[in-house]
Amino acid sequence: MIFSFQPAQAQRAKAAPTSGTPGLMSYYEAAQNFQESNDLEQASQQYQLFIANALDYLGSARASIGDYVKSSAYFDEALRLAPNHSSIQLDYAEAALAAKDLPRAKQLAESAVAAKPADDRAHRILGRVLLKAGDSNGAKLQLEKAVAIDPNFTNGYALASAYLALKDKEHAAALFHEMQLSLGDKAALHMEFGLAYGEAGFPEEAIEEFKKTIQRDAKFPGAHYSLGASYLLSMGEIDFPKAVAEFQKELQVNPNDFLSHAELGYVALSQHRLPDAENELVRAAALNPTDPDVYMSLGQLYLQTDRSTEAEAALRKTIALTTDTAHNNYQVQRAHYLLARLLLQSNRADEGKQEMQASQDLLAISARHNQGQAHGMSENGIGGDLQWRDNKNLTLIDPQALSRVQATEQQLGLSIADSYNNMGAIAATNKDYAAANQSFENAYKWNPSLDGLDKNWGKAAFYGHLYSEAVAPLDRYLSQHTDDDVARSYLGISLFSVHDFSRAATILEPLASRFDATPALTYVYVQALMETEDLDSGIAQLKALTAKFPQNAVYHRELGKALTRKHDYAEAAIELRGALDIDSSDSMAKYDLALTFIQIEKKDEAEQLLEELAKSGSKNPDVYYRLGKLKLERADAKSAIMNLQKALELSPDSEMIHQTLAIAYRQDSRIEDAAREMKEAEAIHHSHESVHP
Repeated sequence: MIFSFQPAQAQRAKAAPTSGTPGLMSYYEAAQNFQESNDLEQASQQYQLFIANALDYLGSARASIGDYVKSSAYFDEALRLAPNHSSIQLDYAEAALAAKDLPRAKQLAESAVAAKPADDRAHRILGRVLLKAGDSNGAKLQLEKAVAIDPNFTNGYALASAYLALKDKEHAAALFHEMQLSLGDKAALHMEFGLAYGEAGFPEEAIEEFKKTIQRDAKFPGAHYSLGASYLLSMGEIDFPKAVAEFQKELQVNPNDFLSHAELGYVALSQHRLPDAENELVRAAALNPTDPDVYMSLGQLYLQTDRSTEAEAALRKTIALTTDTAHNNYQVQRAHYLLARLLLQSNRADEGKQEMQASQDLLAISARHNQGQAHGMSENGIGGDLQWRDNKNLTLIDPQALSRVQATEQQLGLSIADSYNNMGAIAATNKDYAAANQSFENAYKWNPSLDGLDKNWGKAAFYGHLYSEAVAPLDRYLSQHTDDDVARSYLGISLFSVHDFSRAATILEPLASRFDATPALTYVYVQALMETEDLDSGIAQLKALTAKFPQNAVYHRELGKALTRKHDYAEAAIELRGALDIDSSDSMAKYDLALTFIQIEKKDEAEQLLEELAKSGSKNPDVYYRLGKLKLERADAKSAIMNLQKALELSPDSEMIHQTLAIAYRQDSRIEDAAREMKEAEAIHHSHESVHP
């Protein structure tokens, strides 16, 4: 849809509704219906709601595959469009919680609770955030409110987790018992109970629940792994055989289970079964190439087997992939330390010292963090941050899941782009060019090839004087529509405004034959010519234009200015006089002619022109400065002072004007005033020196 600052006409998108989003697409359909009936305000609101909800949908999809960076960008834009939308806030809070961005999650959840105090989901999410942040009592309070509003499984489970964090196993067990009575004695339910116990540090209870899961379904996904992890959490090395047996059983159910391969690698490494450890860790790294823990263990293994090159690569990957330095009890500190030793041993002292310093800095932070706490992390990673069966905690992005999300983005993106484009057109119709520019920019991100978008965007940016933003879309549009003179003129002016004079002249040159009808464009064109390096070519073209259009004052004036730059003052004076003969009110031509007269010592004529400009109320300080200097040369100190004072009113920070006024004061025997002006001039000079040494 291309706007022309008339009521926008709806453009039906070719995008089909995305599967599973009929409610979402209803906003889009409503917006188009309002637009077709010319209710642009309602149309814009509905487009805005559609985009906000679509970005919320995509943000949640990205979060579900562990891509918090992109999901947060979607959520941020959604909340810009719908800042008080509590559902979006809560979806964002859950994504932030999964990514361990606790400050952001807390702020979002608190906003949602404040807006909707009767929303159990808001209380539940805030409770989960507080629980993760270590505020177990605060979490318990919020989760009790959630249960009071709606005593469903999700709320009850979250409250039980809070009880466990407070070491209140009795209340947690009571809740679990109620859930089992209500939902039945199912494998999935015992799996959830086991995870809650395991994550809270109650391995014995977790073991019992995972055993019940397996009794009810021996192939329940993750059950054997979780039982093995609980054995490690309970007794560490003593229960290695039991843990290994469970991890191997998990792999019989799911041969590509990353966590089981990783734990088998950790166990083998701690038992110095290095070939077994390498097989398992390499397999785990292939399954999840973005997990720092696996590379940490591989780095240690390679060091033990004297493979320094592989060790260095693995340790560097550990460091690069560790986004939270506190992860696994600051294991990245040891990665820096081991890498430092390796670098120092290979005579790379500077790099080694940097890594050692990073290690020492993290060691100090770790010591403060762990003061008074027992260390649960062994050298090989066993007993540290065991990963449970929550896929959101895994850093791996499943390629198939990513492909599905990207397909949804591509399909939904067509409607998002069209909505932004229509919002931009409506904003431009209402002369809100800044908002229009932002909407068109967003539309381009989603669908760069959207028909009419570049012209819409370029025109809105141009009308809003956002020339730097106008250049790219107008450039793209003109490359496909070379006969659009309006777009060409907009691009030329925009290029001139961002000081790309050479391209401005090139773009505008095809319009030269029609410049007599558009004097403003003529001015831009000739100015662009004068700003290019090739002054002779510019003068030649201006001479051709003055010959073709002898009654165009702009051409004569610009040719006169160009000749002045070539120091051809006699010819310049002729052209500038010609401009004034055509248009006696042209103050720029009059000023330029006065300067030319000064150059050729026709100071009477120059003074007369400057007097005329001064009487007309010119706002150019140089008019009064030049006139003051001429008066000073005639020993008319009082007139000089009057004009120089006016020049200072218009340009108070001019060192040159202060100095000249000081001379005029001395000529008029006003010694104190002269001294004051010289001090002002010196102060300005020193301030300029400090800025430009």
